[in-house]
Amino acid sequence: MKTIKSIVTLFVLTLAFTTVSCDNEPVDPDLEIGGGGGGSSSGDYWPTAINNEWIMERDGVELDPIKIIGTGNFGGQTYYKFAPQSGSGSAVSGSATTWLNKNNGVYKLKTDDLVINAGGLTGTQTGYEYIVLKDNIAVGQTWNGSYTQTTSYTGIPSITLTINYTGTILAKNVTATVDGETYNDVIKVSFVQNTIMPGAPPSTINSEYWFAKNVGIIKSVTNSSGIIYESILIDYTLF
Repeated sequence: MKTIKSIVTLFVLTLAFTTVSCDNEPVDPDLEIGGGGGGSSSGDYWPTAINNEWIMERDGVELDPIKIIGTGNFGGQTYYKFAPQSGSGSAVSGSATTWLNKNNGVYKLKTDDLVINAGGLTGTQTGYEYIVLKDNIAVGQTWNGSYTQTTSYTGIPSITLTINYTGTILAKNVTATVDGETYNDVIKVSFVQNTIMPGAPPSTINSEYWFAKNVGIIKSVTNSSGIIYESILIDYTLF
């Protein structure tokens, strides 16, 4: 059970942000949009020029840079590739490569398969994709989706998680101050993930993300089983 908890911990960390051939890989079919649909995009809340970089900090510790290093094509759509992000829990570690797609105000994050190390055992976790933001819907509107993620180790039965998620727009066009800098036109998002795993009780992860227009992510707060992970933007470079 400790290993299972460690796997879930790493999963939470890689969600927080978080050259291959991928031209024929399909986009996740379980991405569903609810809450009455959406209108036109209200702006750019995650600029995607190559070499754009965001530096986040958690508990006074600077995290790996969130840097756009290239592009790829998945299902006929352009995705922007971030430099790999490292994550670690009490007994597990790994590095995840994530991609961002923007289309008419819908922002999707796609994570590649992940190689992990847990207590000296090396395994893999299958990738996943989800909608992290819709800037084209009103405050109070939502979107929903689901995906599965399988963790496999040699000689050990695979563990499959089913994740159902709901995103909600909490606020739009508001002002927010993060690390002493004031950002205008901020969208605040609630993101709730309900995780189902055989042999374990269901768990819920509650997150809140802040996106500033023409800047990108400026803050994220995740509550997993009472453990709070808060990351704030301390520096960024845009091209």
